[in-house]
Amino acid sequence: MSTTTSSADPVQQADALRREMRGIRRELGNEVEALVENAELLMDWRYYVHRYPWAVVGAAGLLGYFLVPRRIVTTQIDSHALDELAQRLGPAMVARPEKKKEAQPGWISSLISWGSGMALRTAVGYASQHLNQYLNRLANPPHGEPRPYASEAQHRG
Repeated sequence: MSTTTSSADPVQQADALRREMRGIRRELGNEVEALVENAELLMDWRYYVHRYPWAVVGAAGLLGYFLVPRRIVTTQIDSHALDELAQRLGPAMVARPEKKKEAQPGWISSLISWGSGMALRTAVGYASQHLNQYLNRLANPPHGEPRPYASEAQHRG
């Protein structure tokens, strides 16, 4: 790569070496730029779609095939199969206890439930009425009073 000889003047050798290094740096800079552009191109998925459309369609189909779950296979069990299974398991099966009937609520608990529901509805209505009045006062203050946050709205606008 070097074009200098050992019999040349040391100053000439240094100048030739500097010129050669300058050329290498210039070429290296251009090569790095080309490498970056090529890497950006290869990382762009649209490049592959444009250049290899059928391969992309095939890859998408294959990916979809592996990502979509398989259909669950169900079998119908008839009473004969259940009887056969129960006989095979025999003592391993444990009988389920019967559910006890829960007592129906009495008239007092019904009255309490109805009253608490009414009280809750009344409280929510009262709170929403006061909130509505408060918000209306903020939106439409009486004459002479400055509007809250009016200076901030002017700065934004």
